[in-house]
Amino acid sequence: MSVQASPFKRTTIFIMFAIGFAAFVALLYGLGTGDQLASGKNGQAHGASNSLVGYKALADILRKTGIEVQYSRTAAGIDNPGLLILTPNAFADADDVAQVMQDRAYVGPTIIILPKWQVMAVPDPRLKKGWVQRFGTLGGDSGKSMLKEIVDVEVDVAATEAEGDQEKPKTRFSVNSGVGGTVKIPETPVAMTGDYIRTIVPNRAGDGALVAYLDDGGIYPQLDSLDESQIADEEEIDESYYPLVLVADADLMNNTGMADKQTARHALALIGATGIAAGDIVTFDLTFNGLGSSENLLTLAFEPPFLSATICLIIAALAAAWMAFNRFGPPALDRRSIDFGKTALVNNSAGFIHRMQREHLVAEPYGEMIRNEAIHAIGLHSDTDQEEVNRKLDMLGEVDGNRFTSLLNNLNQAQNSRETADHAAALYHWKKELIG
Repeated sequence: MSVQASPFKRTTIFIMFAIGFAAFVALLYGLGTGDQLASGKNGQAHGASNSLVGYKALADILRKTGIEVQYSRTAAGIDNPGLLILTPNAFADADDVAQVMQDRAYVGPTIIILPKWQVMAVPDPRLKKGWVQRFGTLGGDSGKSMLKEIVDVEVDVAATEAEGDQEKPKTRFSVNSGVGGTVKIPETPVAMTGDYIRTIVPNRAGDGALVAYLDDGGIYPQLDSLDESQIADEEEIDESYYPLVLVADADLMNNTGMADKQTARHALALIGATGIAAGDIVTFDLTFNGLGSSENLLTLAFEPPFLSATICLIIAALAAAWMAFNRFGPPALDRRSIDFGKTALVNNSAGFIHRMQREHLVAEPYGEMIRNEAIHAIGLHSDTDQEEVNRKLDMLGEVDGNRFTSLLNNLNQAQNSRETADHAAALYHWKKELIG
């Protein structure tokens, strides 16, 4: 049987397959997850950012205190239990922000940190990825427009010092916070005012709040308000509401603020005042910072409960490939349907007779052929009487206890193909042993 050798080594083919298969699975995963693979180190103000205006330090501190922290890149993260920290950029749509608040009202507490700083990437290769430089505040209009569908507020940035006073050492004042203790006011404070916000951290001058929560009719005993509620109608009070905390000055929560121990302690106290404790979950939303992605069929394939089915399909594909690599020998070429030579002719004729189930028709001619060969071998004339011929052949002896006439009768009386073959073989063996 001729074979055809493979042009590649087995190891080479295996490596090519492994690389190609892994690349294909990675492509499907990348198409499914989309922007979820994007790095959070883009210098913007969100929970995965390590820049001055990011909140990664806050997330790390929460983890070290036993609170589970996770990042949400899809709209489904809004329904996560526990605290949701929303850090929208300056161009966030007010309707989208209001929809989140409406969905979260009976799910869990929410903190909205308004954007404060304008930043730009520093073109210095010596600096870490994601570091930025601040070059001014955004002003209060972005915060006001962002919250307009939730509450009517005014957001103002304190005036900066005059040019002649910039070289003087700046003094940071502390104020009493509604969640206990004191906290330092940032150098350039951002405060908000409004009829339906209740102050947690007041501005130094008493004009507005750096941190407040929405007076929406909920009862939040864990928040020691410095203001009285503006809602007097008992029908508007709903004890099942979760609080919405508004942080006007991001420096009280971002990486810059976490460099100060007093500010970091206050941030933890503020989060604890929302009802979050060790073992609970804090979710940082990234969808309002351009790092979100929409779900599709490929996304579902790599998420529970469909992930188990995807793993089974991958294992089945690997098993099929392994069986292909471990087959018995190289591929064989197809044989001819009709071989060359006399032996092939006999074999083909025998195969044809067997397929047609006509073996019993060749039993008697085969017996006569063996008789004639035996007669010729012992020198008898062809005209000799048949009984005399049988007697002479029986006198030659026995093979396996059988004489010629017994073997011939057995062959002529065969009932099926198996008996015909066995008795023909016995008669041929008798001839081979006694005549040759």
